[in-house]
Amino acid sequence: MYRLDENLDKYTRKEREEYINELFKQEYQGKEISYLLNGEERKALINQTTRKNFRAYQHSGKYETNKSYRTRQNIVFSGDYIDMVSNTLYDFSKDEHKKYQKGHHYDNKWHYFYKIIKCNDCFFYVIIDILERNGNYYIYNTKLKEVDARALSPGMISTSSTTNIS
Repeated sequence: MYRLDENLDKYTRKEREEYINELFKQEYQGKEISYLLNGEERKALINQTTRKNFRAYQHSGKYETNKSYRTRQNIVFSGDYIDMVSNTLYDFSKDEHKKYQKGHHYDNKWHYFYKIIKCNDCFFYVIIDILERNGNYYIYNTKLKEVDARALSPGMISTSSTTNIS
């Protein structure tokens, strides 16, 4: 469960994004997270290159609302990104394929993982997109999707950490 402090409002969105980008460049760059894929442990690198940084809202697609984006940003701002993307469950995999994609994309594969967290009395799916390219794995994007608590069974919720941000 993540509990966010109301003092976050004293920082502008731009200030938080600048801090988070520096956090990704200085601390998270090149860190690995373990995932189970087809019964085998795989190591996925966070932030393959510094230019990617923390994925911006417009890259999150149709799943993430403004509220979800702000919640994800606040969790990352607190320094709990590693915990948020750890201990996830495998969802599915698919080959990358787009109508007019370039040849270097043909061998790429996408793996999707998820878990459910509670933050400030709201429940969210944490959706993690992992890109497999040339036998290497990269955490490409993370996003949150708000979930109605009534649709969840008690065993579905991740209670691995409690975070207070000051």
